[in-house]
Amino acid sequence: MKKKRSGSSRYFFFFIVLIVLIYGVYIGINSLFTKLDFFKIKSVMISGNENLETDFLKNICNDFINLNLYSISKRDVLKKYENIVRIDDIKVSRIFPNKLKIVISEKKGEFHFLTERGNIFPIDKNRVVLDNVNFYENEALPVIGTRIADADIIIGQKIQNDLIEKVFVLREKFDSVNPDFISSISEFYLKGENLIFVNSNVGYRIVFGDDEIEEKLKKLIFLEQNRTFEKGTTIDLRFKDPLVIRSEEI
Repeated sequence: MKKKRSGSSRYFFFFIVLIVLIYGVYIGINSLFTKLDFFKIKSVMISGNENLETDFLKNICNDFINLNLYSISKRDVLKKYENIVRIDDIKVSRIFPNKLKIVISEKKGEFHFLTERGNIFPIDKNRVVLDNVNFYENEALPVIGTRIADADIIIGQKIQNDLIEKVFVLREKFDSVNPDFISSISEFYLKGENLIFVNSNVGYRIVFGDDEIEEKLKKLIFLEQNRTFEKGTTIDLRFKDPLVIRSEEI
């Protein structure tokens, strides 16, 4: 006796056929789009960049001009920019019928650090060393006097240093009181075991010590609002009472 095909198996067969047809149509349309001259790229739009020059970024992808818009993938774009350390992420989109849009996200410097030989490099929030070929106007960053050996520095790689980590941790504490405080500091350096902060406007020095950082910053803000300090003065906040103001370094 011949077994009849069930209704569910017929539906499954038709479903598979439908999927194959849809896929075939997609392949056909995609193949057509990638061959039509109508979709040849006429211009590349760059946006999102802050420090990197737009013309520089455009010139890198000039090879895309006159290529078919639908033949360019994100991977093709990423390859063009993969050696630029300052680029954090790239978003690629097509603007019908013949424009390629590239949105750049940059790594931004958080601090500069000073090396053993006196060279200065910026680092981002993830402690990645950025190139120092150009120092950008909107990156007037405080300098951390690390004395890291130049041979240990690799552009685009993370740097590990106890002083850098300490400054990042302290910044988080300062931010809870006054997010603008760090921007008023030009330099951090060690004097013995003490971390010295140098005010960028006047040039006086500040010593916080290791504990009650938030309360000490509040005290410093109150002092700055009610009196002036001369260049070279040291405000020593290591002790609860009394406040020590010195005319020389500790």
